Amino acid sequence: MKQFLLFSAFIVIFSCEKKEQVFEKPVNQEEEKVSDLNIQTINSFEIDSTGILAFPLSIEETIESSRIESSFKSDKGSSYWNIIFYNSNTGEKYLLSKQKMLISNYETGYSNYDSSNKKFTQIDTSSKKYIFYNIITDDYDGNKKLNYEDPTYLFFTDKEGKNLKQISPKNLNVVNWKIVPKTRKILFNVQKDSNGNKRFDEKDDIISMEYSLDTQKAPVVIFDENYKNFLLENFKKNWNSK
Repeated sequence: MKQFLLFSAFIVIFSCEKKEQVFEKPVNQEEEKVSDLNIQTINSFEIDSTGILAFPLSIEETIESSRIESSFKSDKGSSYWNIIFYNSNTGEKYLLSKQKMLISNYETGYSNYDSSNKKFTQIDTSSKKYIFYNIITDDYDGNKKLNYEDPTYLFFTDKEGKNLKQISPKNLNVVNWKIVPKTRKILFNVQKDSNGNKRFDEKDDIISMEYSLDTQKAPVVIFDENYKNFLLENFKKNWNSK
């Protein structure tokens, strides 16, 4: 069980409200009792009637006054430090990843909202071969903590929870994303730390990008600088003229 203390961390989509969440091993780790922490596997769900179960993992303190309270304290309930996948057909079990990470959301039964009809439409089955995750992996601001001040990245795996791959670029904070069923592309918006203050807020630039599930090549920027300049000139011409 001591190996779990070396993983720090604790998955919803894109809340603008960022609450402090820190998952760091305590300074006096060797002095702590392993019994102060429980590995929780009480919650699970089956993936599309495949017989494969996912167990999102959170850490619960059994001793309220534990000295590691400040290190594992969380104000956001739906966050996880890993996910166990268990194949009940074969008995195989494995983690989503062995790296340190904070999972803020995972999506298996995703759909698109049709604003014209004001209803959700299900994604076609050919696009539903994946599970998508919002994960924090980098201590971007250098405070030696993983929390919601660090950039959230978009990842995906196959339906078995294997072959974890990052979609969004490093050091860019994902704001939202959706699938375009017809083209099997992921459209997502990211924040760039434009002013270099190591924070992601309303002052930072928003970049729209797309990622092809078919080619799985690096995502591309939809509106480049030339097109943005064209938009600015158009705006000035139509709205700033006297």
